[in-house]
Amino acid sequence: MDSGRDGGGRSVFRRNLLRSIGASGLAGLAGCGGSEGVTDGDGTPTPTPVGNYPVSGDSVTFGFNVASSGTYSTSGQQELRGFELAVKHINNGGGWVTNDSYESPLDGDGLLSKNVEYAVEDTGGSSDTARTNAQRLVDSEEAIMLAGGTSSAAGVANQEVAAQNQVVYMATMAHGNTLTGADCNRYSFRELFNSHMTAEALAPVLREEYGEDVNYAKFFERNDWGKALQDDMDRVLGELGWSPVWERSSQVGTTDFSQYASEIESVDFDVIVLGLRGLNAVNALRAFRETFPDSDIVLPLASLEVAQTAGGAIDGVIGTVAWTPAITSSLSDAFRETFREEYSSTTGSAKSAVPSGSAYIAYTQTLQYASAVERAGTFNPIEVIGELEGHEYDAGLGTQTLRACDHQATRRVPVVRGKPEVQQSYGTYYGLVGQPANVQYACDSGPAASCSLGGN
Repeated sequence: MDSGRDGGGRSVFRRNLLRSIGASGLAGLAGCGGSEGVTDGDGTPTPTPVGNYPVSGDSVTFGFNVASSGTYSTSGQQELRGFELAVKHINNGGGWVTNDSYESPLDGDGLLSKNVEYAVEDTGGSSDTARTNAQRLVDSEEAIMLAGGTSSAAGVANQEVAAQNQVVYMATMAHGNTLTGADCNRYSFRELFNSHMTAEALAPVLREEYGEDVNYAKFFERNDWGKALQDDMDRVLGELGWSPVWERSSQVGTTDFSQYASEIESVDFDVIVLGLRGLNAVNALRAFRETFPDSDIVLPLASLEVAQTAGGAIDGVIGTVAWTPAITSSLSDAFRETFREEYSSTTGSAKSAVPSGSAYIAYTQTLQYASAVERAGTFNPIEVIGELEGHEYDAGLGTQTLRACDHQATRRVPVVRGKPEVQQSYGTYYGLVGQPANVQYACDSGPAASCSLGGN
């Protein structure tokens, strides 16, 4: 991609400088603003290099690192659509950029007088690939920001690279607690809720639906995300008086869950809890529904992508979603309609052009970064971070804040119930269960208690 840089010389200088003195040392040179300090040959002050700042030329590049293939590919493909739509609106107007309800300095004529371009990498759901991709986006594409993270492991990899290179990272579908907990860093921000918030949002709904004396069978992914989600769900379900009576886990990429469904035929359970995502969740839902067609199932992190593929198996399933078209507000409606207009012609189907929570998060995070750049009046990551921290905004769910203490959005969590297959027309796979839950927690509790952002 021709990004309009001056032969790459200054970018190489910035990266070599960073690696030689370290991120904290470079930030010290930059100070809070880092706007000046290096002098051109004619004595004109120029900005101090920080990451891939300053940006030269007429364009600037965003780096999108998503799972376009693999177990999480359907979510990754929706993320990419959300990213692309956000870039289009930043450059040409439309959507939230020209919506009166979206309080932002964006005007639809690029970003700080530069055209926004983007480069895309496919993680395949692998954290190692995500890490390699992120570094390439920073080095070869000179990305001024990174976004993506279709899985929690890929999200952690992205944010590690972002911090090492002093590039802002806007996480998407990375749901693990550690992203804004033990692994948090100054350069990373997350709009999506975490597994702690998912469990808190589900608890009152599950008490109302099933009562307090319940036996549950549980099945979770065999990885850090799955273990953390299991711990959170066990905690809130234990507080409800629920008792686990069967437990299994599987690796990402498992396709046959029939053996596990057969195992619990002799188990006295009331509810099945499936801590799975992507195709794992689809395959498990189908297997358990085939053996137990009338069973009550909880899918803590549900999605439109899973519902589309699972079809009738999602009927009655309770879970949380990043966002759903069932949410009505000025911004939610604007996103839904502009997304449909953009992609119905390319997909040939109005149903397949319905946006998912993954697309919504990608769109939101991209515009949040761009708005912060405009407010700061610079691409300097130190100043952009300052604009993101503590920023109050509405993303269609009401007022929320990107907290300064852990860079987690204090957003509401929609709880949904899957619809029968006969009602899944025009992409309406879930119905809201009440209003999206307010599950905020203090900066000294939950995952935030383990977060230490450190200095710049």
